Amino acid sequence: MRPLALYLRNFKSYGENAPILDFEQFDIALLSGENGNGKSSLADAIAWCVWGKCKGMDGRGGIDDLVRTGAEDMEVSFTFEEDGNVYKVIRKRDKRRGQSALDFMLKRGDAFVPISGNRIDETQLKIQEVIKLDYETYLCTGYLSQGKADLFAMKKPNERKEILAEILNLSVYDRLERKALDKRNELRLRLEWLEREMENLQRQLAEKGDVEKEMARVIKTLADVQDRERALREQLAEFTRRKQEKESIKERVENYQDALKRGNKEINSLIKEEADIRRRLEDYRKIIEREDEIENSYAELRELQKQEKALNDKFQRVAELMRKKERLEGEMRIREQNMIHRINVLEKEMEQQQEKMSKERELKQEWERCQKKLQELDMLEKDLTGMEERAGQLTQEAAGLIARRESLNQHLRELGERYKVLKEAQADCPVCGKPLDDQHKKQLMDEAVRQGEAVRQAIKETGEALNKLDKQKKEMEARQKEIRFRLKERGKLEGRAALLFRQIQEAQEAKQKHGELNEQLVPLRQLFNQKAFVEDLIKELEGLEGRILEIGYDAERHRIIQERIVKLNSVPNEWEALQKAKAGMVSGTESLVRFSKMIDEKRKYLEDVAGIICDLQEAIKDLPDILERISELEGIIQDVQREIRRKEAERGALGERMEKIREAETLLEKKRAELGELQKKLEIYNTLALIYGKRGIQAAIIENAIPELQDEANRILAKITDGRLAVEFLTQRDTKAGSVVETLDIKISDGMDTRKYETYSGGEEFRINFAIRIALAKILANRAGANMRMLILDEGFGVLDEQGRERLVEVINAIRDEFDKILVITHVQELKDSFPVQIEVVKTPAGSTFKIVG
Repeated sequence: MRPLALYLRNFKSYGENAPILDFEQFDIALLSGENGNGKSSLADAIAWCVWGKCKGMDGRGGIDDLVRTGAEDMEVSFTFEEDGNVYKVIRKRDKRRGQSALDFMLKRGDAFVPISGNRIDETQLKIQEVIKLDYETYLCTGYLSQGKADLFAMKKPNERKEILAEILNLSVYDRLERKALDKRNELRLRLEWLEREMENLQRQLAEKGDVEKEMARVIKTLADVQDRERALREQLAEFTRRKQEKESIKERVENYQDALKRGNKEINSLIKEEADIRRRLEDYRKIIEREDEIENSYAELRELQKQEKALNDKFQRVAELMRKKERLEGEMRIREQNMIHRINVLEKEMEQQQEKMSKERELKQEWERCQKKLQELDMLEKDLTGMEERAGQLTQEAAGLIARRESLNQHLRELGERYKVLKEAQADCPVCGKPLDDQHKKQLMDEAVRQGEAVRQAIKETGEALNKLDKQKKEMEARQKEIRFRLKERGKLEGRAALLFRQIQEAQEAKQKHGELNEQLVPLRQLFNQKAFVEDLIKELEGLEGRILEIGYDAERHRIIQERIVKLNSVPNEWEALQKAKAGMVSGTESLVRFSKMIDEKRKYLEDVAGIICDLQEAIKDLPDILERISELEGIIQDVQREIRRKEAERGALGERMEKIREAETLLEKKRAELGELQKKLEIYNTLALIYGKRGIQAAIIENAIPELQDEANRILAKITDGRLAVEFLTQRDTKAGSVVETLDIKISDGMDTRKYETYSGGEEFRINFAIRIALAKILANRAGANMRMLILDEGFGVLDEQGRERLVEVINAIRDEFDKILVITHVQELKDSFPVQIEVVKTPAGSTFKIVG
């Protein structure tokens, strides 16, 4: 992976307008700046963009902690070249919505086309397929962070294998070993349970003989009981047949008895109806005796009904004319009410217009007061604009004072460091480099103290100036707050002024409208007083009253006739009863003769039925004995059936036991087969646990990696020492007792002698550590199939003296052909002149930024 360009926005300390880092402008560059300015954040941005991980996300930190304080989202874009193709990765995070986005693009021609997956995890896999590195491998190959260069070599020999295993990412085999051991333990538990199950099954099989004997005995007893049941059922069938015959005869007796009862009821009913006919004939006779009286009253009623009909016709005609009269009178009332309403409406409108006219002067005075207040607010708004401009000037002045105070504090710290150096027992002159005598040393220390006091005084004055600016700003903000509060009244005042202006116009319009309304009211009052608006209705009413008199309807005569008709109300019913009595006398006499004959015939039939009943009752005298015997047989059969059910239940239970025994035989065979399979699997996982363990494949990988590591380290070491030093890794050594122990010793050869690594220090130790670390990175990249062409060194070079810094530059120049891009991160200013290109990182109020120098 060869980097081409990096763009970041709101990532960690960087703000919205950070520049693009163009990697094509350098091969080796020094990334410098004060601690906390954001140097390492550029390397973190590459890691987060490509893998979604970086420093600052470990432990309790999350992805949202990477977003710059005060910002809502962040974005990082990284362009790189791999296998001749140019790719771009863009990763974004919206903290407010809790949403992330990842885009992966390939350059075709002059444009980038998307090759992302459907989801973020799919896109991440595509990126790693291209670069062939995961995040952990990248940290060990392309990014050497602070304190990691000598991590491997500085460990004790017995700890180096553990470090090497960690660097080679052999922890995956530890996890596989743990899984194999967990599976083995799981299989052991299953095996123990299976053996217990097989013991239980074998105990069940031991009962098979006893169950078979008991089954034979139960089957024989069941057959005997079933034979007895069949014999009893045959007896019961014979008695049941006889019972059915007797019950059939009994049913005939009951039918004849029911017929006898029905016959007696019919005779009684006929006798009752005969008596009813006699009573009706007597009633008919009494009505016929009043025939003359009824006929005369009926004739009078018919005449009165004719007279009432004529009077009803006159009444309907008069009633129709009265209804018309009432409608006309109602319409007269409506017209009068409408006229009164119109007059009242006009009078009320005139009163409203008069009220508006009376308020005109007061409204004008209030409108003038509103206008005066609005002019005052215009003046305050102009004052506010001037204050805002002054507030901006104060902010700029404060920013300059803060920057000056930071610069003075930095100068003060440098003086403190210089004083500490001078205070040491053997200090060198910072100008000529020669050792200082006591007098010269005291002069320099006194000068440092004097300059320190001057700087402190300047810091104090700067702080006082800042406090003064802050006080002015707060006073101005309070006045601005007060003015803004006053300005909130503008909308209310403008609305009130507009309303008053409209009301003044309405008062002026009311004068004209008042006169117009008075012109409409005068003629309406004249019409109302003269009744001219109902003149047509008065004439029509006079005509209706004349027509009512012409009809001549006599209401008193009508009332007398209606009362007489009410008194004769029962006559029509009496006349109808008379007609019915004349016809009923003939038919009733005939019915009386017919009913007497029917009663005699029914009595003779019932005497014959009583004789038949006596004969049949003699034939069913033995029915109770038959029923008693049937009941006895049914009880015995029920006892036998209960015995059969008990035996069948015993047979069923024994059958279930035999079935379980057969199932146990089948299950035992399966368990035996499963036991064999489990034993085979247990052996397999025991073997896998050994293979994945420390003494298995891990040891083999380390043994195979050490020669490769040694060759690669010596190749790099030859470059940076001109072939003077060579490294050798020993994995075993003899003890004083004559045994061999596992170790990982480092032997260094300088062409004349071979010594342990621990005996080296200074420049040789630094070069050895660096060569081993670069060799480890190369091996890891090769094993991953990746072509890591970028190296970032973030190693805390502040502890190096001048010779150490020179060695660092020599080593980096020696390996520059191993990588396309090398980026060295440090805050040590003395290293800047040693690199042709520097990337200077500074922090501003708008966020961190950088520029490329050289």
